[in-house]
Amino acid sequence: MSSPTDPRYAPGLDLLARPLAPLVRIVQMLYLTGPFERVAQVLEELNEPIETHHATYAEPAALLRPHLDVLKEFERFKHPQPPLARILEENGAPVDAMEALALYVEQQLLTVELERINSLLCAPCGCTLCCTGPDAGQRQDFFEIPLTDEEITRFLLPRIDSPACRDQSPLDEPPLLRDEKPFYQTPAALYHWRQGWSLILPRLSSCPHLVPASGHCAIYPERPDVCRRPQIFAYALERSPAEDVTVDGRAVPAYRARRKLLAIWDCPYVQRFQDAIGAYGEACGLEPVFRENKK
Repeated sequence: MSSPTDPRYAPGLDLLARPLAPLVRIVQMLYLTGPFERVAQVLEELNEPIETHHATYAEPAALLRPHLDVLKEFERFKHPQPPLARILEENGAPVDAMEALALYVEQQLLTVELERINSLLCAPCGCTLCCTGPDAGQRQDFFEIPLTDEEITRFLLPRIDSPACRDQSPLDEPPLLRDEKPFYQTPAALYHWRQGWSLILPRLSSCPHLVPASGHCAIYPERPDVCRRPQIFAYALERSPAEDVTVDGRAVPAYRARRKLLAIWDCPYVQRFQDAIGAYGEACGLEPVFRENKK
């Protein structure tokens, strides 16, 4: 295992120290209060370094341009469009329109930013936490890896897709039976649950793409979306499909505002860099929450 001072961690820690969220808030303020018709015009004005309470950004426009498509959502305030999403407080009340849009933009942008940060911090860490089922000392019976319909094609494993499976979730009781046993007492397989597909890794099993000798992923460039986002997650919003609505014949997705940054405490780099992760969350206006996943 690498030491905390390993220079290979430096790129990821540098991004943690310079989150984009403070810059996004500046762009939002300038766009809404200035004579700008389009967000791209705001970026054209950001030619000088910007210093915030948390960091200094030498080239703010260059950092933000890759995210212009997301930032363009702020244009809805000057150029009305159909509703983008339905965003609710935890008590079910609607979130103020301006904050709702800011939370939506932040969730999209942080998801991309944290994918890069997690990849940079995970590579030198050398652990296989996300790729294995529970060990003998953990109380869980299995580990679940959610997958999309397209992603299941990357796994040459049995597919369990029955009416009984589609009517359940992995944590339901009594558990789904496979070969007359609880599903988690049978070999690793792909299951089509009520909420969609997932790979179930029973106790002492591992992902079929984990290379034991090196601890690397055999399909790393094509790894599933969920595998790109360990172990720090943007949780500004949580998807709430049960509260989706239809407006003028168009489906409008619903979200609950959580305003949190989740970090999985099992992960070695989360434990090592707790302070840096906490400072990142504070700079993004999110409450850092550290929790265990496997127990």
